[in-house]
Amino acid sequence: MMSQFNPTLSVLGIPDTNIHVSDVRDEYRGKGTRQRKEHIIVAKLTYTLTRCPLCGMDALRPYGFKATHIHVQGATDIPTVIDLDKQRWLCANCHHSTMATTPLVEPNHSIAKGVQMRIVELARLRLPKKTIASIIGISPTTVQRTLNAKIKYHAARTLPINLSFDEFRSTGNMMSFICIDGDTHKLVSLLGDRLNKTIKDFFISHYSLEERSAVRTITMDMNAAYQLFIKEVFPNAQIIIDRFHIVQLLGRALDQERITTLKQIKDHHLRTYKVLKSQWRLFHKAEPNAQRVRYFFGLNEYMTEQNAIDIALDEYPQFKQVYDLYLALHEALMNHNTRKLWQLIDTYQPSGTAMDTAIATLKQNRRGVLAATASPRSNGPIEGINRMIKSLKRSCFGFKNQTNFFNRIYQLAA
Repeated sequence: MMSQFNPTLSVLGIPDTNIHVSDVRDEYRGKGTRQRKEHIIVAKLTYTLTRCPLCGMDALRPYGFKATHIHVQGATDIPTVIDLDKQRWLCANCHHSTMATTPLVEPNHSIAKGVQMRIVELARLRLPKKTIASIIGISPTTVQRTLNAKIKYHAARTLPINLSFDEFRSTGNMMSFICIDGDTHKLVSLLGDRLNKTIKDFFISHYSLEERSAVRTITMDMNAAYQLFIKEVFPNAQIIIDRFHIVQLLGRALDQERITTLKQIKDHHLRTYKVLKSQWRLFHKAEPNAQRVRYFFGLNEYMTEQNAIDIALDEYPQFKQVYDLYLALHEALMNHNTRKLWQLIDTYQPSGTAMDTAIATLKQNRRGVLAATASPRSNGPIEGINRMIKSLKRSCFGFKNQTNFFNRIYQLAA
């Protein structure tokens, strides 16, 4: 016969009819600052069992009860605990004792399965373990132990044919290596550092030469260190330099020349100075508007975007030369015009500007840069994962343990 309190278990989502509730109450438990109010459900777990699970003989006899305390999901904000007395039996044949089990909780555990899944769900929301512990009503150590048991980082078992490489700042200002699948954007590997030896040894030890030879493309930034081992580890892979990093390199050179020009102007009230100082974003636009007139703060005038740009370009021809080259390279890159891009780079004559260094860098990465114009692949997905990692790190106020950090990353990205 079911107890009158058993509807309480149904409300909590506990359908085990072998649990018989005898009392429900609220009480304070703990000492000092650890004292807190808990919703207590007093119950017994018992059913009929005669055959010993160890020896198989029909020789079990009742052997009392064992008191346990199980944390379950409550219907309110107050932590809910079941004080569950589990039935025990003693085998008259092998003299081993057996204890009653329930699908509510794993054997020898005090955290219900539903609570464990709730912890994993809250961790997916990038919440700190202390916040999760406060919501669930358990200790932060228990939260971390549960996450370590449920989330185990491991590298991908098979190597995708298209990879993306990058790095991110992990624990203790350490730069760590990350690799994802270029097609599915799923995590392939996380390494504690970005040293060439570490990366090389990882791929050689985890994947066969046949798998590594099947890799077709590797999308990455202009990290020269990676290029030293890629051909050895991935003999048939084509390196693709991410287009964003190419534009970033050119844009940085443009900004350096703009600042150099800005420093030559002594009168800070001139229109040229105001354009170069306050309207710097206009010079990075691929297609500035030459039709629509609008008000420009800083200049305090109405004009088109092209008119504002021309104010600076007409007066400083060297800056105009750098600006025109920036637009031409950007157009060739975005329109996938490989021939025009390499013609612009190959025919470039040094002018003593910051663009000299940028062009020299592109020449050193010639194959990867030209591949960027012919391929639609980019490092956008891996940059998005890096942004997610930064968000996780910020919301959790940083991580001291790299293993715990990698486990949380694996949960979000794999």
